[in-house]
Amino acid sequence: MEIRRLLRVSYVFPFVLLVSCSVGIYWNYSRKEALYKAQHLRILRTKVSGSELEISLQPSHRKLRIFCLIIHRAGNKAKGAAVLATWVKRCDEYAFVSTRPYSGVPTIIVPKNESRQTLWAKCQAAIRHAYSIRNDFDWFLKADDDTYIIMENLRYFLSNYSTQDPVVFGSLLDHVIPDGFLAGGAGLAFSRRAVQLVVERGFDGKRCNTSDHEIEDVRLEECFRKVDVHHDGKTLDDFGRGRFFAHRPMTHFTPGNEDLHGWLKYGLSHHINCCSDSAISFHYITPVSMWSHIVKKVRPSRPTSGVPVQPEKVRLDSDLAIQPEKLRLDSDLAIQPEKLRLNSDLAIQSEKVRLDSDLAIQPEKVRPNSFDQ
Repeated sequence: MEIRRLLRVSYVFPFVLLVSCSVGIYWNYSRKEALYKAQHLRILRTKVSGSELEISLQPSHRKLRIFCLIIHRAGNKAKGAAVLATWVKRCDEYAFVSTRPYSGVPTIIVPKNESRQTLWAKCQAAIRHAYSIRNDFDWFLKADDDTYIIMENLRYFLSNYSTQDPVVFGSLLDHVIPDGFLAGGAGLAFSRRAVQLVVERGFDGKRCNTSDHEIEDVRLEECFRKVDVHHDGKTLDDFGRGRFFAHRPMTHFTPGNEDLHGWLKYGLSHHINCCSDSAISFHYITPVSMWSHIVKKVRPSRPTSGVPVQPEKVRLDSDLAIQPEKLRLDSDLAIQPEKLRLNSDLAIQSEKVRLDSDLAIQPEKVRPNSFDQ
């Protein structure tokens, strides 16, 4: 009897321990979610004046008209609100693509139940809408609601290409299918001609598979190849650094993510060489972190010899990542901190630099002399 009682106790104790741990983990997760939502709501109540979001660009670049299509998961108001309050303001026009209307925002409705299986349907709806307004815009950006786009860099980059070229730009992954595919989460910039070919030859011409599929970027890549829409790695800068990223900045900046080598077409670099000085997009950005990317106090410098007007002083109020207090871009476009050393925690340290969190680049004062030529 004593042995049986001991056996029962020996079984009961691990069970009770497991239940207790599960309850504790769930409670901790719920508490963090509540704090996260409260923090987000406090931030949303903060008034941001239009002047703080104004970015000065050369008039020729302002002429580029970009329509932004945000793939939104219905019910995720935190992500939607963060996108609306930050980078999407700098699109010429925009719309959400979702299974339900988003209050106060133009929404392209996909009449299906919300799930990953509807991603391809949302993507098709976005491209079809772009096709319907193709004569009013030059380029069309498709992005997720957890993607952050630096629209100023996107405009500058696209100004070097013709919208009549059947091209799409994004982050190239070398996985799943031969020669890889463009990651949907990093954002895709379609030329007017690319949109036309995908819809007319691909969707209407029945060359592309339009049935539901959760890996929409692979399905879209297959469609590109059937309708002669191309991409070729031109998103890299002169130093071979990427501009579109399918992950958070710190995923690329910090060593320890070498398993990404099997996914990234052009490899993985770290620290100052991880990302282009004119980076365009990052993925998996939380709403609070996205809000922190708001660019404030921007002054244009005088245009010189056809080089676009560049912000003279930029401050990113962010909790994100590298924060050089004093940073300049030399004529060779490499970031040159005045004094640079690497601490054991791998955070870049200049005279006054700190790594605040897990996310992105925060120059307190940036004086770019030029972008990549």
